[in-house]
Amino acid sequence: MKKQHFLVKQMPPEEIELEKKRAELSILEDDLALKELDLTTLQVVLEDLRRRYLRIVGVKLAQLDGIEAQIAEIIARLDPKNEEVKKEADRRRTQAQESADATGSIAAEEYEAEPFKPSEDLKQLYRDLAKKVHPDLAPDEQARERRHRFMQEVNQAYSERNEDRLRSLLNEWENRPDSVSGEGTGAELIRIIRQIARVHNRIEAISQEVENLKESELYKLKMRVDETQDESRNLLVEMAAEIDGQIEAAIARLKNISQRVEKTERSRTKQRDSKR
Repeated sequence: MKKQHFLVKQMPPEEIELEKKRAELSILEDDLALKELDLTTLQVVLEDLRRRYLRIVGVKLAQLDGIEAQIAEIIARLDPKNEEVKKEADRRRTQAQESADATGSIAAEEYEAEPFKPSEDLKQLYRDLAKKVHPDLAPDEQARERRHRFMQEVNQAYSERNEDRLRSLLNEWENRPDSVSGEGTGAELIRIIRQIARVHNRIEAISQEVENLKESELYKLKMRVDETQDESRNLLVEMAAEIDGQIEAAIARLKNISQRVEKTERSRTKQRDSKR
């Protein structure tokens, strides 16, 4: 009886390489989606803290700066020939205006008292969308631009904690055709290699962005806020209370110096009248 020989069809080398690259890209997609989530969450958390700081502490500082500016201007009136005093009054006036500008827009906006804390469902939705939509996974520049615009909508919905909007965006993306130019294993392999390179570059850029954010004064404030929160304290409220004390002291100084000015001006008026 003759032995039967079975031929095992072997994949061409380019198809083997393509499968390897697909697997590599799949792992990178997960990593990229997670890192984008971490970066976006940190950005939103810091922006939320910035707004809370301006609303709770910043408005107090603006008030204090305004009072200090009034004091400096009165001192300048008392000694009009003193250039240093005039410069200090100008500096105080500029600082007061900058503080007022920084807090003015915040005061007019709607404000959520609760800090940004995304739910696990919200974060999972974001990861799913980032894996599918991320611009660095686009097959060409036209698709990349389209994905970039779509990802902006995703980020906006995430920052607003709008799960319904994220689900709607996910459904919209999954039901739209994504054009792919070029056919065959070779073209697909080139596209995936380029995607892998872009993803690597983006992951490195994200790491740098996160490092830069963690070196910022706002992040240092966040760490202090988190530490005091663990102690059942509210650092921003404590800072505002401390500034309230400074405001009271500044008001007292303003009142005192205003009285001195009035007294000085009355004295000068009497002297002028006596010389007539």
